[in-house]
Amino acid sequence: MENRVVGRFIKYITCSSESCHESAMCRLIEGELDRLGIEHFRDNAGENFGSDGWNVYAFLPGESTASPLMFASHLDTVTPGTDIHPQIKDGVIRSDGTTVLGSDDKSGVAAIMEAMERLVESGVKHRPVEVLFSISEEIGLYGAKFADYSRFSAKECVTLDHGKTDSIINRSPAQLRMEIKIHGKASHAGVAPEHGIHSLKAACEAIANIPCGYVGDDSVMNVANLRSLGATNVVPDLTCFDMEIRSFNEETLQKLLADTKAAIATTCEKYGATWEMEVERHSSVLYVPENGKLIGQLCDALKKRGIEPKIESTFGGSDTTWFNANGISAANIGTGMMNVHSVDEYIAVKDLCDTADLVYEMMTNVD
Repeated sequence: MENRVVGRFIKYITCSSESCHESAMCRLIEGELDRLGIEHFRDNAGENFGSDGWNVYAFLPGESTASPLMFASHLDTVTPGTDIHPQIKDGVIRSDGTTVLGSDDKSGVAAIMEAMERLVESGVKHRPVEVLFSISEEIGLYGAKFADYSRFSAKECVTLDHGKTDSIINRSPAQLRMEIKIHGKASHAGVAPEHGIHSLKAACEAIANIPCGYVGDDSVMNVANLRSLGATNVVPDLTCFDMEIRSFNEETLQKLLADTKAAIATTCEKYGATWEMEVERHSSVLYVPENGKLIGQLCDALKKRGIEPKIESTFGGSDTTWFNANGISAANIGTGMMNVHSVDEYIAVKDLCDTADLVYEMMTNVD
């Protein structure tokens, strides 16, 4: 099966699908599902955020006495993700160094599709399988956010969107994203600077008073995208910047947000500027109990392969947060993809094939 798994993966990664440009990849997956006779649907999620693609849902009925299990991966990649030229050497798949490889997350897509094809071919008993291939995960989990969860009956989900193959991610933080606008007053910087209110200076001082990086054991903050366009002979009247706060504790998250607002307000008052902030909740806290059925089955499947599983938390985000928010307990497992979001990305052929085997085992677990 190794050649088919690798061939499928190569086919997927050479089908360009940068975020918001996933339509070709959506059609490719739908074509394979048609060939296998697997029921599938599409939605119009992309219309909500400017994508030309759509979420793809697939359903494979199984033993009626077994509980359904959902599997998920995303179809989009980061940039640069077009015109990918994969290279295979010494059992490792890489790009040619000019693009990402796309194993994030097409290794997960390949594993799920390969496992479903094996089910169709073998006729072996299996549990009901439900699949979501989402779009635009990389730019904000948007496909999962706008997915139609009424289509799913599964209450548990295995998401394949992580690197280390011995790792099961069962915790991730809530995340807020903010856009801040500082309003000053324009004036001629050479003739009458005293008549202006310097929005850029106010913004920079506010940013200096906002902590970045780890702010305690359970929280992290960052500031980015400072922008204030205009001529050098004009005191800038508008400066904008973006922020995010992540925390495993909702109370801490809200306190950090309040502290941020206070730092901006204090600085703006000093300069005579005004400000506004738009806050978007990117995700809520994810927690899947270690002693639950899903984590137990994943641990058993890994141990059968001689892998000692590690149950871990991450500050990174994934579609699992939206699955859990919609009543589907979801854990994120690794496929072996490494150095993702860079032109140095790679994945070992063995990890790719082992992941497909693990997914097949989870699908055929009818206990």
